[in-house]
Amino acid sequence: MMHNMNAVDGCRSYLTLFGAVSAGVVGATGMRGLLFFVGTYALGSVALLARMRFDASAYTGEGLAKFLILGAPGYALSFVLFWTLAYALVHIY
Repeated sequence: MMHNMNAVDGCRSYLTLFGAVSAGVVGATGMRGLLFFVGTYALGSVALLARMRFDASAYTGEGLAKFLILGAPGYALSFVLFWTLAYALVHIY
């Protein structure tokens, strides 16, 4: 189960990174950037759940609500970091 959670964490980390860079490159600011995060996190979670046949507890040992919310604040911080970096590199410099 720990291996599965590490795989989920890796998938969410990469999705957060790519979503943040995409938001920065297209110039999303304010609420649009927040919607990018919510959208990428939600789509990534649904894709992972679909891969698990919508039974997260069998693969991770956690309930559905905990699976969806677990780690979201940490991913949000990473999202903001790479979002502002990409935005600054493309639109400011």
